[in-house]
Amino acid sequence: MILNRLLLYFVPDKQATILAAGLSLVSFLIGLLDMISRDFNSASFYLNLSVGIMGALFVLKFLSMRATYQMAEQAQHQFQQHLRKKRTPQQPSSELTPEQARAQEKREMSEMADTLRQALNNIAADSPVRPKYEATLEMMDRMTQRS
Repeated sequence: MILNRLLLYFVPDKQATILAAGLSLVSFLIGLLDMISRDFNSASFYLNLSVGIMGALFVLKFLSMRATYQMAEQAQHQFQQHLRKKRTPQQPSSELTPEQARAQEKREMSEMADTLRQALNNIAADSPVRPKYEATLEMMDRMTQRS
């Protein structure tokens, strides 16, 4: 969970992707020029650098998107568990007053909603799974406001 949150800070946005692609292209072109000038050691370095930049970008994008979807799934799973727990009749706890129980439930719900919002910020707007998480977030917000 902590690693997933940390990876969300390294999600390459469009500008970072364009910058990495531009650097890769420049490196590729320098490699081609070195090949033409018969400096094969330098050409090999720049061509490998070009491939390495794009490879690192793809790996970073994959890991960050995987972390995003895992965080969203975990928040949704916690919400479903919370709903199941709420549906089953519970015996009143002598440790918490009803107000404290509602405050704790509201705090837990807001933490889950914040996690889901953070994950939704990194999911593309045209992603097919986005409506599922948005609906869950709306339901969380309604339950938080109702409590």
